Amino acid sequence: MGSEGRRLDPLAEAFAGSADSYDRVRPGYEDEPLDWAFRELGLDGGSIVLDLAAGTGKLSQALAPRAGLLIAVEPLAGMRRLLAARAPEATLLDGTAEQIPMGDGSVDAVFVGEAFHWFDGVRALPEIHRVLRPAGGLALLWHHVSWHDRASWADEFEARLREVPAPDVRPENRPHTLRWQEAFAGNDLFTPLEHREFSHPVMVNSEQIVQLVLSWSFVAALPEADRELLGRDLSQTVHNHAGDAPLELPFVTHVYLARKL
Repeated sequence: MGSEGRRLDPLAEAFAGSADSYDRVRPGYEDEPLDWAFRELGLDGGSIVLDLAAGTGKLSQALAPRAGLLIAVEPLAGMRRLLAARAPEATLLDGTAEQIPMGDGSVDAVFVGEAFHWFDGVRALPEIHRVLRPAGGLALLWHHVSWHDRASWADEFEARLREVPAPDVRPENRPHTLRWQEAFAGNDLFTPLEHREFSHPVMVNSEQIVQLVLSWSFVAALPEADRELLGRDLSQTVHNHAGDAPLELPFVTHVYLARKL
């Protein structure tokens, strides 16, 4: 595989050193959004499904029982190690969204969990289009949490996060900016995106909240000493407001669907 296809965003590569913590604290996928995506895309237990940028296998684990064959593509070896244990049914491949190591028209659907904002969309969409069968489907999923819905400590928490230096953060790599959608604008490869949201509240303790933040790319990229200091500060902030009581994080799973033209 050529170097052009292997180029990753430096912040995305930061996940390589935090695969275990990423795996512990990132939420999984509930049935409702995946059932909806399978129904809308006409998929069933005989479908061949590709989990692209599969990470540690959270999405692969949920897709495997639904698909006839699940293929998981992930460029980071540390992620693939956990992926192999979590989704042993999946066929694992080393590759990127911009250079998918599969043949033309080989899958019924491509799923991408928490990752499309890291892709070079202009290059990735033709590759996804290439590996899809005629009228194949594309599903993009993200989990977002609204810190302000139920968290009295959110303002102080976010103020501390704004102090974190993040020189490599770009708007196009932040999913909430929706800049990733620009790759779909005006292209004749896919139908317009269809969007639905699914409530996904998660009960956590204060330490799990902190570990979740420490798994974010711009935080994972910090020097270890700075990351540890931030973790202590955030732990103290949450503990001052909530003590040891369990907290509900109001996650919402966003699902975007498109079909190959």
